[in-house]
Parts: sequence; C-alpha cells; structure tokens
Amino acid sequence: MAVKRICAVKAIITIFFLAISTISFGQLGGERSYTFLEIPSSARSAAMGGSSAGIKDADINLINDNPANLDTSIDNHLSINYVNFVSDINAGNFAYARKAGKGTIGITAQFLGYGKFDVVEANGIKTGEEFNAGDFALNIGYGRALDSLFSIGAAIKTVYSNYYYNQSVALGIDLGAAYISKSKYFTSTIALRNIGRSINKSSNQSRNKLPTNVEIGAAIKIPKAPLRFFTQYNNIQKWDLGSNDPNYVAKEKIDAKTGVTNVRKFSSDNLFRHLVLGADIVASDNFSLTFAYNFRRRKELAAISRGGLSGISFGAMIKVKKMQFNYSLSSYHTAGVSHHIGITSNLNALF
Repeated sequence: MAVKRICAVKAIITIFFLAISTISFGQLGGERSYTFLEIPSSARSAAMGGSSAGIKDADINLINDNPANLDTSIDNHLSINYVNFVSDINAGNFAYARKAGKGTIGITAQFLGYGKFDVVEANGIKTGEEFNAGDFALNIGYGRALDSLFSIGAAIKTVYSNYYYNQSVALGIDLGAAYISKSKYFTSTIALRNIGRSINKSSNQSRNKLPTNVEIGAAIKIPKAPLRFFTQYNNIQKWDLGSNDPNYVAKEKIDAKTGVTNVRKFSSDNLFRHLVLGADIVASDNFSLTFAYNFRRRKELAAISRGGLSGISFGAMIKVKKMQFNYSLSSYHTAGVSHHIGITSNLNALF
C-alpha cells in the first residue's frame, strides 16, 4: 500500500511539472483556436462555474474536465447533455464509460453548432447558398484508482472544425490526478486540459493551438451538514489574464527613464480572474443544489452600467428511480444566459 501511495505522489508531481512546462505555450485571448472546448460540456460543470475542478465522485459528467474521474465506480454509466447556449447556438455532449481491467475507459463526444449562414459575395449580393458551421470533438480516455486515495487518468482528443470552405483538424491530450481523503470530506484535483495543436496549417503557415488550461481545485464537505464548498484556480500557465481588458483595474507604473506608463500585471484583479468559488447544498443522495461565482466571467462580460447576474451560475440535481437529471443556468451577460440539461443513468442498474 505504501509503495502505491509513493507512486501516486510521483504521478501527481510529474503532472504538476508538466503543468509548469506548458507556461511557454499556454496563450490566451486571440492566440488560440478551438475555444469551444472551454464551454462547459455538462450541466454539472456549468453549474460549478465552468469546470468541475476540485470534485472527485462517481459522476460520469466529470470525466471531460478531468480524466482522473474515470474509475470503476462509473462502469457502464451513460450521460447525455444539451446546451441552449447564447443566442441560437446549440451544443451537446455524450459520455459513456466501461470498466477495463483495473481501470475504466471513457468516450465523450461534443459538438457546437452555430446554425445556418447565407453565402454572400464581397459586394454584398447573396448567392442563394447556405452552409452550416460547427465544431466537434471526440475524446477517448483511461483512468484508474491507484488506491483508496489517489486516482490518475489521461485522454486523447480529436478536434474538427468546419466553417464552409475552411476545415481544420487538431489533436490534443488531457492529463489529470485526483485525491480524496480517508474521511471523504476533502477532495483535490489537478488537470492539464487541451494540450495540443492543429494538424493542418492556417493561412499564415502556423499551427493553431488548443485552449490549454492548467487548473487545480479543492472541495471540502462540512461534517454532519449538507454543505460542500469548492474553489477552482484556472489557467495557471498564464498569470496575466486582464491587462488587455479595458476594464482591468491595477496600479500604474511610470518608467523613470522613458516616462512610459505601464499597468502592473501583478494585481488583485489578475489574481481573482483565475478564481471560481462555489457551494453545494447536498440535501440527500437524490437532490442537491449548486451555486458558483466566476470572477473572470464577471469582469470581462458584465455591462459597466448594469452588471446583473454575470458570472453567477446555478444548478440542481434530482434522481428519480434509475435516472439522474441535471439542470443549470449560467449568466454570461445581461443580454444572454445559457441553459444546460443533462440526463445520466447507470445502465447496470437500469437494465
């Protein structure tokens, strides 16, 4: 048992240093493609502010955020999620897991459809043609529990984008590790998501990068109380998330020699843009509520004159017989919210 735990710690340390190594290519804001991969793929992830980082339990809806959630506890589980995203954009996710040896193989497929578009010439004349635009991703992962405390996992993903006459294919990997305490009251995870780039080159002869995200999270359940608090720290690979935002708040620094004014990148504003805070009210095994606050979403998308509920997410889970239903609402802007609906079932129990 001690040897297994030492191996588990080594695996987590290895993943951490891989996370640090991604700093050199982890870019944001206009320097990455396939950003649909950042949209929460399940209702539960959406309710938690965009990712389920920090949580480790027997829910197949978590495997897209961290392949370390793939273990034998979700053998033969199936989930289907639908997202009514902002405006008329629609998305969906399918996930299935099956036990394989000491671990579990998981398959997830997700899509994002932008609807139909008219083909228009440069002079503004419509040709009468229409086309559909969309993004697709297929993930195949494997994970296993090393012992009662540590779990690890990895996934390979194939990404395809189709925008009329522009098509693009990319390959990437996800890596993850999770820890759950003996008391089951504390969990912690680390995940490296979307490490990779496109196979074919773009018009400027470069290969587009996937939206790499290194994130850690932790959750703690209050003993003898139906409360669990969680926190997530996203995009470790890049500290500066806000200096390109016109609403960025930080002290200015004036160069004594040149007189040039620069905005400091190390600020509390930048710190909080990485954070998501939330809580679960776990009334029973059959019903729970989730609330979360995404600081970065609030900073970047809230209207200056009226912020509304931007950055706030809400979700509910209810189990009826052999089926689990999830619903979440995420507020991005006063002009639009997204609705997520998910159905999950343990096929071993259902049939």
